[in-house]
Amino acid sequence: MKKMFYFTQRTLNRVQGFFSITMDLVPMKKEDALRIVEICRLYYEKELTQAQIAKTFDISRPAVSKLLAEARHRGIVQIEIKSPLDSDEDLLNQLIRFFNLKGGLIIPSATNDEEIIRSMIISQTILYLEKIFSDINRLGIGWGRTIGDLIEEFKIRISNEDESRSVCPVIGSAPNAIQWLQTNELTRIFAEKINFTPYYLHAPAFPFSENDKQLFMNTIEYQKISELWANLDTILLGAGTYPTVPDQATAVRFGTRLKEKKAVGVLATYYYDINGSIIESPNDIVVRIPLEYIEKARRVMVVSGSPKKIRSLRGALMTGLVTHLITDETTARELIKFHEEIREIRS
Repeated sequence: MKKMFYFTQRTLNRVQGFFSITMDLVPMKKEDALRIVEICRLYYEKELTQAQIAKTFDISRPAVSKLLAEARHRGIVQIEIKSPLDSDEDLLNQLIRFFNLKGGLIIPSATNDEEIIRSMIISQTILYLEKIFSDINRLGIGWGRTIGDLIEEFKIRISNEDESRSVCPVIGSAPNAIQWLQTNELTRIFAEKINFTPYYLHAPAFPFSENDKQLFMNTIEYQKISELWANLDTILLGAGTYPTVPDQATAVRFGTRLKEKKAVGVLATYYYDINGSIIESPNDIVVRIPLEYIEKARRVMVVSGSPKKIRSLRGALMTGLVTHLITDETTARELIKFHEEIREIRS
């Protein structure tokens, strides 16, 4: 008989992983085996202190410590270190199958604290990127808090700048002072850290008119960026929800159309519904990478996680634009459950 359980915070501070207690004991007296198992359960599952356990069994605290050590030695307690980089392959394979993904990373969730989960997603995304970095030559980056934090936390690489490797924004800059919406600044910081050649897009994300947009598109700078967009091998994006905070000029761009079409999220300023259909509008005037260039990229990575983003993530994956997803275990499970519920309703 084998019982698996997840640790709580006090146990987490003791071992970064989870414990499994097994009844497949090596030869020893039955009463001794049962006592050790009960002590292990009180310590690892009930989280009693060694002093409390000593009082319960009328033995000394050092005796409890010795019995716990003996339990590990005999295999009664097995400690498995579960690294956040050990992606849950079953969940990832389900997502790959459901949404035709090429890969990604599912990060085990050891807490319900969303800020801790966000930090884990960012730190493990950095490690994931470092593993595939040699395969990235032309990188495009979006905007948003997750992308901004990821770039800020990224370690500086010690290597010479390679002019053949480039990074550029896939959206113009937002009309506010929020740093993680200033794509040129994000590009500059990231380029310095990864020693890629930066290319900038000195244009607002939301021009006042189509004529203004055409003025930007006719510049040599824009034409260079457009050429880069057409040949990106990797695009790094966050997935936003709808309504979006801060707002992305939706009233001017769409009027009431997003509500009417039941928008659920946004990728690189492209809004979509729960089925992944891009919501269009004649007034959707944005300086950004065209959809056909996103579709051409070999790797379109979305980094996002939160139960609040389930509808947004499902819609994003249904667009067919996303090739890789990095999220946490809880979000992945909820996303799969939600997707299956929709399929069941429609079947």
